[in-house]
Amino acid sequence: MNSPSEKQSPCRAPCRKLTAGLQPVTLKLTNESHKHAGHTGNPTGAPDAETHFNVEIVSEAFQGKPLVARHRLVYTLLKEELDAGLHALALKTKTPSEVAR
Repeated sequence: MNSPSEKQSPCRAPCRKLTAGLQPVTLKLTNESHKHAGHTGNPTGAPDAETHFNVEIVSEAFQGKPLVARHRLVYTLLKEELDAGLHALALKTKTPSEVAR
């Protein structure tokens, strides 16, 4: 069950789930909902909306996986949030060796 703070801030649960599922070297989650005011997912343009995120993840869990498989992995981990109103994710998924290049 979610704690009250997680219910108030959907950003916390995705960070926790991505960290547990991917053990990332780097995880950056940026709320970009304000850029989508009036669009699907944030039709009222609420300033506190948490519906659109840019996600940058560097993890060994992506090693040997094509881009589509990496994205599916992230979507699977965040299925509950996506079903509950998280509308869009812009994903950058890399391995540590890809970042080092």
